[in-house]
Amino acid sequence: MPNLEIEGQSYPCEAIVFDKDGTLFDFMELWGAWADELRCQLEGELAKLGGSWTAGVELALGVKCGVNGAIVDYDRAGPLALASVEEMTGALAWQLYAAGLPWHQSVDAVRRCARAAEERHGGVRHIRPLPGLVRLLEEAHGAGIRLAVATSDTTASAQEHLRLAGLDGLFTAVCGRDLVREGKPAPDLALEACRRLGVRPANTIVIGDGGADLEMARRAGAALAIGLAPGGGPRGHLAAADKIIGSYDELRIVPGRGNPLRTTDFP
Repeated sequence: MPNLEIEGQSYPCEAIVFDKDGTLFDFMELWGAWADELRCQLEGELAKLGGSWTAGVELALGVKCGVNGAIVDYDRAGPLALASVEEMTGALAWQLYAAGLPWHQSVDAVRRCARAAEERHGGVRHIRPLPGLVRLLEEAHGAGIRLAVATSDTTASAQEHLRLAGLDGLFTAVCGRDLVREGKPAPDLALEACRRLGVRPANTIVIGDGGADLEMARRAGAALAIGLAPGGGPRGHLAAADKIIGSYDELRIVPGRGNPLRTTDFP
């Protein structure tokens, strides 16, 4: 079986399951402009109701805003980073409900604002794989390690982002929130990825940039949970990680002898 090397230690590795946003791709380049447009759309809806953000926009969205009110960063432990589409819709609908709009209309309004934000940018996404990622994926793929994505985004969206980044051919399985009963931090996404790869969680390493990714890995019984803090960013939210890295350059793949192990009896 191939090994993944980190901090001078080697870990047998049959498969690697990656989170997507903030783990494969730069989060702000992928979602920053969309989130800022969504903020503007929702503030317009709140203004019509004579309301405002409850406890402020930064807490509502899980972002950091600059002096002009635009989103300049995000909370790695916040809803924008970790929530599913359904969870974010509910959280933002509550803002409109608190301002006086009936709940069903609040949900519709949030969905309408999200679509408008997407259309405002023509569906264009700036997708940049994080430094060192492509090299690691190619090494792993060449060594026979199976690769999967487990994301709170939808499966279709994740597949499109991988395609646009030219990485789709390297991943055997792509699992979005829509494929499982419970999203992160429940183990469902990691277990579904392992099932589709035909491997056991105990032979699988999970890499993610959020606490929910690491808790998912722990509950699924993964061999190792690696937290990613790109560029030496904040690490407090990664306390559940077995190992923490600041770059994929800290990881190396060591091929095993002969054909990699294939587990075919995963339940």
